[in-house]
Amino acid sequence: MSVRVLAFFDTRYQSSPDIQRLGGGTDPWRPLLDARPVSRQHFALNMPSTLGRYDLTDQAALARVVGMAIQAGIDGFVVDLRWAGDGYVTGSQVLAPACSDTFGLAFRWRNGDEPFWKAPAAPEQRLERARNLVAALKVGTATAADGRTLLIVDSPKDLALPADTIALLQREARRGGLAGLYVVAHRAEDKGRFLSNGFDALIDPGPADWHSCPPNNRTSGLDFLEVMAGLKDSVEYLDKFFPYLLFAVSRMINREQRGKAFPRVFPSFYNWAQYPDGGATHLVNQGNRAIETYWYGLFMENAMLFAHQAFPANERFVFLESWNGWLDGSQVEPSLLDGDLVYNATRDAIDRGRYVIRTREIAPTGGLDEQLKARIALLVEAAQNLS
Repeated sequence: MSVRVLAFFDTRYQSSPDIQRLGGGTDPWRPLLDARPVSRQHFALNMPSTLGRYDLTDQAALARVVGMAIQAGIDGFVVDLRWAGDGYVTGSQVLAPACSDTFGLAFRWRNGDEPFWKAPAAPEQRLERARNLVAALKVGTATAADGRTLLIVDSPKDLALPADTIALLQREARRGGLAGLYVVAHRAEDKGRFLSNGFDALIDPGPADWHSCPPNNRTSGLDFLEVMAGLKDSVEYLDKFFPYLLFAVSRMINREQRGKAFPRVFPSFYNWAQYPDGGATHLVNQGNRAIETYWYGLFMENAMLFAHQAFPANERFVFLESWNGWLDGSQVEPSLLDGDLVYNATRDAIDRGRYVIRTREIAPTGGLDEQLKARIALLVEAAQNLS
């Protein structure tokens, strides 16, 4: 594929004994069924429907999950890699049988949960842990760039010695039989200074660093006066009027100034309370779903066009958050409440993005830079007219 779309995948939702060690051996679906407050920021959970409460150790269930992802245009899953006290645990063991040359796995290293990497340790200890990590990466088929295994470092700031750690992992990966590692920082910074520490690329900041799109109601002049008087929170005010069209397009502007930053697309995100200093995104909210899914699709399409324009052929990735993020409401999987609305919107957006890319590759009518900039200018103008 000219641009590969990789979806984050939570492998806790199956009954592999290794994976259940992460949850203390409890049923991973249990937290989804527990009572939780429902409000404008916390919508009712959309339980899975078409795929059911699947067990990925069942080959038929595994085939259904991966098959639906492939039908949506997704090229692979990003699975978590965690330290479980006596070794690394990842979902690649159960997903590997369904992988192929066109559908593979990448890894998100949850290093923030691992105190070992937060402080310098004896060289022999770091070496042993690095070898254990590389051994875990060798299980299953990996989505790679230039033959290298794609490894996303979840909390780059938690690495006590970032450059030394990445160099160590790269060396041990080659010694362990891998072609190398393509190391990505999961939380990009404005100026991309992580790149100077050995990271190959970055991923755009998460929703806590974004402005949010508006709900159905608009603000009044009184709201503005209350903010100016210090009687109302300015973030809440911005949440009410910031037009989603401008929000989506703004993620396509000046991205290159942050270095090599891959786009990350959120179909929905409902955990406002977990990010009180930022803004959660409601790309598919409880209001006018037809309009919101249109802009979500446009965001996906523009992200694919940007990746195609900005990166070499073997480094064109767009990250989708996520395939089955039931706890934060970011799932693409069909659900009881939404049905296949988000799934179909995702499939249509990916298909259209690839169609546009193919037509531009076959018969370009001008520089892609100029085309993308012209499109962005039109969208910004439309957003300003709406606001």
